[in-house]
Amino acid sequence: MNLGKLLRSWFTPAPKKVRLPDDPRLAADPWLGGTFARLGERYRLAPDGSQVLRRTGRARFNPMPVWLRSADHMVRGDYEVRGDTAASRALLDERVGGRLSALGLASTGDAIEEWAGSVLTRHYEGRCESPEQAAAAVRFICEESETQVNLAAEP
Repeated sequence: MNLGKLLRSWFTPAPKKVRLPDDPRLAADPWLGGTFARLGERYRLAPDGSQVLRRTGRARFNPMPVWLRSADHMVRGDYEVRGDTAASRALLDERVGGRLSALGLASTGDAIEEWAGSVLTRHYEGRCESPEQAAAAVRFICEESETQVNLAAEP
């Protein structure tokens, strides 16, 4: 590297971060727009219009097990627990059932699959009238609880 390139690299401003344009779906729906305004820039609405994406790294947005239905202000979240079915149910009841109930979501059913052991998938769903309530439910599912648990790895 010659001296000129070195000097230019020191004094050349870093490229500006490109801010993505606002999502017109959020601007068109006050409930969705209010929910995402409270969640902040780490969250986006997936192209399908219902699944929530969350940025977990610098620029990558990952699909989360959370779906929004703005027509009736519904929030749905899924949890998966690998291990004994009875212990899986008890773990979900203890760790997330009460908090989600306080946020307006209730269990709508369990599905059990057998693949390399038992996997219990529990769906929680509920109506969240206000964007504040919807954002709190999304944040709890995405940040404050584990949506995938392996009981064999639990202490």
